[in-house]
Amino acid sequence: LSKEKAVTVELDSGKVPLLAVYTGPPAGARELRLFWSSFDWQREPVPPMVLFHDPADKAASESAALRQGRELFARLRCVKCHPGINISKTSMPELSRDAPSLLAAGRKFRQDWLARWIENPRSSRRQATMPRLLHGAGSRENARDIAAWLASMGKPGKSRPAASPEIIKKGGELFADLGCFNCHTLRKAEAAGAEDANRISLRNSGEKWRPRALEEFLLDPDRDYKWIRMGDLQLKAPEAGALVAFLLSLPGDPQKAQAFKRPPNPARGRELAEKLRCANCHQLAEEKRPAGIPYPATNNIAALKKGGFKGGCLSFDPPARHGIANFGLKKEQLSRLQSFASSHLDSLDRSSPVEFASRQMIQLRCGACHERDSEPANWPTLEEEVAHLVANRLEPGNEPESPEEKFSVVQARPPLTWTGEKLRPEWTKKQLAGTLDYELRPWLRSRMPRFAARAQGIAEGLALQHGYPAVSEPLGKPDPAMVKVGKRLALRDGGFSCVSCHGVGKKPPEAVFEVPGVNFMYAAERLRREHFHRWMLDPSRVVKNSRMPQFADDEARSPFTAYYEGDARKQFEAIWQWFLEGRNISPPEK
Repeated sequence: LSKEKAVTVELDSGKVPLLAVYTGPPAGARELRLFWSSFDWQREPVPPMVLFHDPADKAASESAALRQGRELFARLRCVKCHPGINISKTSMPELSRDAPSLLAAGRKFRQDWLARWIENPRSSRRQATMPRLLHGAGSRENARDIAAWLASMGKPGKSRPAASPEIIKKGGELFADLGCFNCHTLRKAEAAGAEDANRISLRNSGEKWRPRALEEFLLDPDRDYKWIRMGDLQLKAPEAGALVAFLLSLPGDPQKAQAFKRPPNPARGRELAEKLRCANCHQLAEEKRPAGIPYPATNNIAALKKGGFKGGCLSFDPPARHGIANFGLKKEQLSRLQSFASSHLDSLDRSSPVEFASRQMIQLRCGACHERDSEPANWPTLEEEVAHLVANRLEPGNEPESPEEKFSVVQARPPLTWTGEKLRPEWTKKQLAGTLDYELRPWLRSRMPRFAARAQGIAEGLALQHGYPAVSEPLGKPDPAMVKVGKRLALRDGGFSCVSCHGVGKKPPEAVFEVPGVNFMYAAERLRREHFHRWMLDPSRVVKNSRMPQFADDEARSPFTAYYEGDARKQFEAIWQWFLEGRNISPPEK
């Protein structure tokens, strides 16, 4: 299609039907990217914000329902209790999700909290994916016995010394600065409103966690649970300690006193855990549960399919017998799960990175911190909730002159609309996995969390969403002649003044206004060349209200006619060639 002659058409105002027909090459990878241009803007990918589909379309709604059923099947770990699904490298990645290891449950969690959680997880957290397995009479006593057994696994660490008011205050500031409130709320669970529906209350952290264990968890959230949704913020020990001090200072919601007829029985709890098959999901012994252990015939996928996937944990009626999983699903969710399991289980062996990235961006609440397409970030709407935690702090710019206290007045986080088109997937993977050897935007108080188990899948999916392959082409070597021109064009005098806002290697920016730009030494390893050119032609077309000025007019001409006769595209390419020097980039000289 790139070789076809462009055809100009006039679009009517309003919604316009679009039909794209594409025939791929007979061999090799298929790539399709759809571009447009007009009298008002240069050639660019068609923005996703202008595309739509009819929500009433029957085929689309049926497809969406099946996808939700498929996602539920994987997220709820159905295969852990119902064997018969072959999991391979091409399978849906979520089928391989682990669950929290309970090898050291007694060292981490308080016994009373464990008992309440085991009896009914959603009474403690409405978002819990762990099912309720104990029902009816005796469920409270049974949960208490299991909790007593788990509490015997691992010895609690030493208690923490009382924290000073200054440490608690620092922890509160960190809670606000890092955006913890986007996934957590400090409100009472029963008082949570609609905006708290997907946020986890932290008021009772001390009821759940032993202090030392909570600190260890914040320092390494995915140590015992690789697929945890809690991102690793790569905290330092003093930061984790301050956050723990703040959380433990919060008022807890009083728990109702419960009367029991007998003391808890850990031996009986272990027997109950075995009957409930807790080890299907959780690691409860040093050696993981070996594959191939036989299940009762009624529990395998073949038997469930024969029965139409009805009854048991897919029953519309609440279960009354111990061992039947109650996930708290609504009838619509149960229907979609049944429909998928009855007809499309074979799709589990096919993984789509595009859909995986979309699912994980919802699961990980990426939209809390970043805007994407037409959806604004949640962060600004929730900031008022934690404003009191930073109310007495000095305004940025008046703070002590120490490296860790130098933050920009502007704290905006980059939008995600063009991430797959903008960033090389290899770099995105490192960013998500937390393996970058530098801090990209050290002036931000917030930090990009690490999601190591999902990093590669999301990075590949984001690239494919924009029609790019999951592996980037090699960067190539810079053209020496163009590098010289690119460096001159970056100067403050006689050039685009790039060095005013951007650092070049070890040389800092010369005259920052509000917020510095990303250091040029990382540009080529991070950006796609095509996106760089599009960005340079008109930054505000890519990011609305961008602080980056536009250097080219509507005909892609620049005012610096001494270089390439004012051809902005060639001038921007010269700057790109300079970027190809990478970590060895040398600053321009006047």
